[in-house]
Amino acid sequence: MYKNYNDYELLYLIGESNEDAANLIYDKYKPMIEMKVKKYIALGKRFGLEYNDLFQEGMVGLTEAINSYKDNKDTKFASFANICVERQILSVLAYARRKKHSLLNNSFSLDASIDEDGSTLLDFILGDSVDPSIKVEDDEEIEYIYNEIYKELSDFEKDVFNLKVTGLEYKEIASLLNKSYKSVDSALQRIRLKVRKILDANK
Repeated sequence: MYKNYNDYELLYLIGESNEDAANLIYDKYKPMIEMKVKKYIALGKRFGLEYNDLFQEGMVGLTEAINSYKDNKDTKFASFANICVERQILSVLAYARRKKHSLLNNSFSLDASIDEDGSTLLDFILGDSVDPSIKVEDDEEIEYIYNEIYKELSDFEKDVFNLKVTGLEYKEIASLLNKSYKSVDSALQRIRLKVRKILDANK
């Protein structure tokens, strides 16, 4: 019945609790989610995530897009949905990476070794060797620091940050985000400055 409706008409109907319209827009964007999952599935498997795990996260991202999209002439819903889906998948990859490497040990400093290869927490975050002399007492404090970092980042910096904490190199990040190596490097330099500011504030 609503197959010939455009995204904006479907979103309006969804706002009126029309389930048929909701089903149509989910079906329409399912191929986009599948494409994103295929893009990140190899990375996901490194952290114990399967295809269905990433697909469900993609659906969560699409739901967020549907619920929060505001019609305006600058951003099409398709573009907005694409961003929301990718960010949600990147977010779960970053979380899985943190969980896999068991950061939450009993009381350690951010310059303490957390991996078998001697990597530090800051190496883990940004591949950067600095000694902030900060003690992290528990998982809540680590989560607080991550949240404080995340709040200070731009949208592009968040995407770069999420990919960096999964362990990817600059070239891999640039390829995945379809950006130049220089733009990724510049973003990471800005992130480092923001991270240092936050860490200094938590000494």
